[in-house]
Amino acid sequence: MVPEYLPWSKQTLNDCLTRQSEGFLPVLDLELTAKCSGCSCIYCDSKPEVSNVVEYKETRTEDILKLLEEAIKSGLKWVYTCGLGEPLEDPKFWNILHFMTKHDIKLSMFSNGVFVHDVNVAKELKQNGVNIILKMDTFDEDKFDTILGKPGAAQKIYTARDYLLSAGFAQCDNTTDLAFSIVPTSISIQSIPTVIDYCKKYKIFASIGELEQAGEVISNNLSSILSITGNEVINLKQLADNYFGGCYMRPLCPCILTGLHIDNKGYCVVDRNTGLNCKWFLLIEPDTHIIGSIYDTPVSELFEQVKKYRVNAFIKNKEMIDSAFNVSYIFGGCGGNPRDIISLVREKQNG
Repeated sequence: MVPEYLPWSKQTLNDCLTRQSEGFLPVLDLELTAKCSGCSCIYCDSKPEVSNVVEYKETRTEDILKLLEEAIKSGLKWVYTCGLGEPLEDPKFWNILHFMTKHDIKLSMFSNGVFVHDVNVAKELKQNGVNIILKMDTFDEDKFDTILGKPGAAQKIYTARDYLLSAGFAQCDNTTDLAFSIVPTSISIQSIPTVIDYCKKYKIFASIGELEQAGEVISNNLSSILSITGNEVINLKQLADNYFGGCYMRPLCPCILTGLHIDNKGYCVVDRNTGLNCKWFLLIEPDTHIIGSIYDTPVSELFEQVKKYRVNAFIKNKEMIDSAFNVSYIFGGCGGNPRDIISLVREKQNG
């Protein structure tokens, strides 16, 4: 039996949807920082200019703690941070995590693992109940370094993987607190079966997701270079289905459908056409709409404005959303299959 990644489990999704229907704010999708100096991934869809620009103003620790305090009053249970930069490179991270632990708020984070540089970091993450999606496209070090854009980065990630396992990650049967993010490309495709076998052995969830047509993929015309062949898609799909014990599709992420998305400058943003929280879920260049700012609008009011915007967007942009619904995905993208996401939103809106 393949363990579910806890933050994407059916139980977590249903709990978040139920709590939102009851008027609670169950989730915050937070962009903590754009900084990511440990890697420079070939297909990255972010531009972490904060790494080089001193004046780049991101949210401060006190801003996020105030946001969390407000959200807790509205029923907050989960925080997801999976966009832009590397959370462990953010000076705010540990203060925020310890505050969340104190208030029994669970965290799911995407990490390249470069800053899990010793077992003590891994143990502290485990002790604070963090769930991690670790970047792991391939176990071929040279190919992974090519993807990561920095010599030696792959070995740091492999070492982080070992630290996390030795600290007790991936020790449950039905759910797991560790997932590997696997993006099939022409560089990594041949070694993905080995990564999936490793996931099966160590009870790690293999999160296979499609290449986003955004960021560097578009800027540098990489789609044709990185895309895998039709036969490779078929073979990988069969492998994924066998691993999953059924039709594999990346699970739905609750933070797309519930709660709020707050970017690294304190703005509450949504996908312009759907009003959904994740600006990457359609696997295309993000197009966002700013609902408001945490500096001048209460969390409860932002929450109501997002829900209202989403209802109106699904009416106003029905034709565009229908076209997105009809696109076929093999593995799903950021947060699951867009078709399933859209279907579930419509189901909830229609009562």
